Amino acid sequence: MKYPVKNFLKCCINGFVLKRPTPLLLSYEITQRCNARCSFCGYWRLKESSLGLSLDKIKKIFDSAYDLGCVLVAITGGEPLLRKDLPAVFEYAKKTGLSTILLTNGYLLPKRIHELHQFLDSINVSVDFPDSRHDKIRGLEGLLDRAVAGVQLAREYGISTNMNCVMTAQHSLEDIRKLLFMARQLDSTASFEPVFETPNPDGSILGRMLKEDAGLVKINDWNFIKQVADMLIFYKKHGFRKTVLNTDAFLRLIRERADFTCFPFSLQLGIATDGDVTTMCVTGLPKGYLGNAVNQDLKDIWYSERAEMLRDKYKHCKLAKAYSCYLFCIAEPSLPLSNFSVLFEYVKRAI
Repeated sequence: MKYPVKNFLKCCINGFVLKRPTPLLLSYEITQRCNARCSFCGYWRLKESSLGLSLDKIKKIFDSAYDLGCVLVAITGGEPLLRKDLPAVFEYAKKTGLSTILLTNGYLLPKRIHELHQFLDSINVSVDFPDSRHDKIRGLEGLLDRAVAGVQLAREYGISTNMNCVMTAQHSLEDIRKLLFMARQLDSTASFEPVFETPNPDGSILGRMLKEDAGLVKINDWNFIKQVADMLIFYKKHGFRKTVLNTDAFLRLIRERADFTCFPFSLQLGIATDGDVTTMCVTGLPKGYLGNAVNQDLKDIWYSERAEMLRDKYKHCKLAKAYSCYLFCIAEPSLPLSNFSVLFEYVKRAI
């Protein structure tokens, strides 16, 4: 993936030397609408799901994000591919100077990759099972086949891809191994994270599930996660270093079910469908209202007194172990700020 050099250096110097956090990643929820009916998600249950902001307002957010110092923009949802103007969204992001990532369930990817490929640097596709169970848990028949086809086409265009699996009680070690080998065969990376639950019913995967569904996926025996972590560390040492996207530090973290120093509002900036800026915390700690990216400059929001207060508060959070809060997009970006071995692994991966 090609990074805007000026902003990348700015993020590194500000974050690691000057201790003045600058967001590396903008995570932008472009729509709440989705074509899947995942048992663990609440989007499709919304009575009035938002299609999202207009293209002009999105452009303003991208301009402000780049000026703040962002390097990457990850477009998420809902299902982003439901937006007809998505090519124009990514085209402007690239024009602004941002590297681009698409997060998708992959169902529409084979159909739309041809109009998007020239504006995409990376695609993250959710693939939870190596068989028909994937379609079942996400409520969309034919999803796995179309997601795999989309990954294949993306790789043909030279786009980096990652297949992310959320591990549940329904998984086996063999499932994880098959997904790992599937990713390698597709010339893709793969990442794995345990499902989590929190006391906040509006902010967790399990919190949005029906009780009977939650009972099926909740991991009651953490020995399974330990076995997965050990297996992935083993494979990384034996030919799969560039296939497993998880760092060794993350795998050790989930293996030990340990707490970690959380930085959810230091290297990444989350913006919701209506432009509201959030801390991306999912464990029930107060998110609060930090501002709106449509009506305010992101610098004013990012460096506000409330934002600084929340950054300090989250550093002392000890809920990871209690609620298995190891969300890949939160834990992994937090680790480099307290564990320099993670940076070295990122460098080795790039070589």
